[in-house]
Amino acid sequence: MKFLYPFLTLLFFSTYLYAQPTIIDDEISIDNVASVPSGSIRLSFNKVDSTLYLITQDGNIYRVRIDRGIYSLVQNNNDHGLSDVQGFDISGDGRFFVVGNNRNSENATNIASVMRASVNDGNWLWEKVVETEPYPTSNTAFDHIMNGIVVSPDGTTLYINSGSRTDHGEVHDVDGRYPNLREAPLTAKILSIPSDTTDLLLLNDLNFLKENGFVYAEGTRNSFSLAFDGEGNLFGTENAGDRDDSEELNWLQMGNHYGFPWVIGGNETPMQFAGYDPDTDPFIPTNSTAANLGTFYEDLDYPTPPEGVVFSSGVINNGPDADTFRDAEDGQIKDASDLGLSITTFSSHLSPLGLVFDTEGNLGGKFNGNGFMLGFSGGSPGDPFLLTRMNYHGEDLLHLNFTKTEDNFEITTTSLIKDFINPIDAEIIGNKIYVIEHRNNQWLNVGADTRIWEISFPEVGTGNENNVDVASEYKLHQNYPNPFNPSTTISFDLLSSGFVELVVSDILGRHVSILVNRQMTAQVNHTVSFDASDLTSGIYFYSLNVDGVLISTQKMMLIK
Repeated sequence: MKFLYPFLTLLFFSTYLYAQPTIIDDEISIDNVASVPSGSIRLSFNKVDSTLYLITQDGNIYRVRIDRGIYSLVQNNNDHGLSDVQGFDISGDGRFFVVGNNRNSENATNIASVMRASVNDGNWLWEKVVETEPYPTSNTAFDHIMNGIVVSPDGTTLYINSGSRTDHGEVHDVDGRYPNLREAPLTAKILSIPSDTTDLLLLNDLNFLKENGFVYAEGTRNSFSLAFDGEGNLFGTENAGDRDDSEELNWLQMGNHYGFPWVIGGNETPMQFAGYDPDTDPFIPTNSTAANLGTFYEDLDYPTPPEGVVFSSGVINNGPDADTFRDAEDGQIKDASDLGLSITTFSSHLSPLGLVFDTEGNLGGKFNGNGFMLGFSGGSPGDPFLLTRMNYHGEDLLHLNFTKTEDNFEITTTSLIKDFINPIDAEIIGNKIYVIEHRNNQWLNVGADTRIWEISFPEVGTGNENNVDVASEYKLHQNYPNPFNPSTTISFDLLSSGFVELVVSDILGRHVSILVNRQMTAQVNHTVSFDASDLTSGIYFYSLNVDGVLISTQKMMLIK
């Protein structure tokens, strides 16, 4: 039977390398529209020339002709001077922004840079926006270095993910070079830089960074993907560490702290507490990098959380997908939505990437105005990724339906397509989402193409639009159940598309919750859940506004 092993191995890899993604939702379709260079890492659409561009990790920029399935090199790393490229975005006025890194393993430092290009009549003019002074790395797999970048909708500001140098706040002194160092001033942050800046030097000094307004948010480990929704809210996907803590989606707001390393995925990092024994911690995968490096230990010198700072929670995921978690009580993997629970935010080790929003309202039906995200890691039996132990398939495109709460967002998360191979980035053009896979591991490159997939969604105002029932009038229905404790469902009909606000107020007219605050399509029976766990018993009112016009107000009663 020995002669069968090479054949079976080849069959396995061939099936994996050339597998067609599996459609879960039959309202969408998928097509392989281009094969592009290996090492491709980011996509961005240029609205000025109506062209999709991609960049590789070694810094080559390609123009992609989706209609013809071809690509052409337009710039390389000799033009902009950056290596180890991790971030890429194009502003609404056609300026290109690239994030690169120059790591020095001998000195255990990194210099991160952002370059900007203006293109006129085919001529590219590159300028340096910002460069960091050398700052300490850990010389481990936990150095995420600078990566994600997004330009604000008005084009004035760059938001950049600094990455982090630790898995969960442990010490990395790099053979004594950096005694007792965990994170550095230039790590674990979202940075904010004016987009028209030239030759700015960022010092590895926290006072300098804060006094000059360069720190937008703190306590982020690795927000590799940053994106704005249609209302101008900035969100970032958050990669947790090697422990089975949930991966986060954060609503990033200026001045907020998102908890890292003291809180990860809603869980308190146990190393900060005396008596911690990693040998009895079921959240530690024994085959993880962190476990093999011995970075889980009782840490009596773990720093205390910053005084007076209230950590902001990640977005709450109500499922039904990407919501498996490890139960701290019994150590077992469970599905949160199956138990009527929520998590903050996604299954551990999913590696959420490729966050995009339908900001222009081009997607029809239930997808209109919503968010979408990729799960980079896979969870198939036999694969090397930690997601396997979380009982979730991963490597999928997820539909995120947002609901605004009083001080955060909640989402329902539904998997639309699975069986990609390391999907790393996405872009929306019209009613289509483009997904690019990342083939940078040596065994993945053998005989395989790096592919761009085109996912087509229902268009707005066509017969393909989700087959929804057409409303004959605007109508706000009575909530059910009523009276209720502590949650109820509110439904409403929309005669035509518009900007919808659904607001809950108390008897004095004070807003206690904003359930909807976004563009929505014409449809019968839009439904929203309202959780009043934090409110006292009494009478409350909910009001429906469309395009600033009050449609109706209804009364409901909370009884506890």
